[in-house]
Amino acid sequence: MTKDLEDTLIGMGPAYRAVVDRLVAGAEAEPRCGRRTLTFQTRSRVFGRQTLLAAASLLILLGLGVVFLWQGEQTEATRTYGAAHEYCLAETPDGDAIAEMIRTQNADGSWRNDFLTRRNAAALSHSSLAEARVAYKKAIRNLRVRGLL
Repeated sequence: MTKDLEDTLIGMGPAYRAVVDRLVAGAEAEPRCGRRTLTFQTRSRVFGRQTLLAAASLLILLGLGVVFLWQGEQTEATRTYGAAHEYCLAETPDGDAIAEMIRTQNADGSWRNDFLTRRNAAALSHSSLAEARVAYKKAIRNLRVRGLL
């Protein structure tokens, strides 16, 4: 201890001297182990927090990137042939529109509703593709069975 601390300890009384002697004796029994453990724990806490924050930040960025990429692909598909455009497919029956109509047809030959089934069947009737003829026949059969044709 320094001279300043010794003078302060003398001024405090003999009871404090006994406590300080026990503390110093305990620290001298294992001086390296106690100090290393404290230093290691302090360093590992700081390093651990920084590592965890960096890992969490990277995980959040990765998750946001995946979400935005997935939504971008979904938005592009919706923009091309989404729910809003399924009613426009019959107006422009080009090859892509016919392929999309065939792809979205239900197994029973219908589409989302009766109106859409009638429109798509009318558009498919003008196509010369074999798949379009099959889809047209399925749609007409569905409309007849349900009494709508």
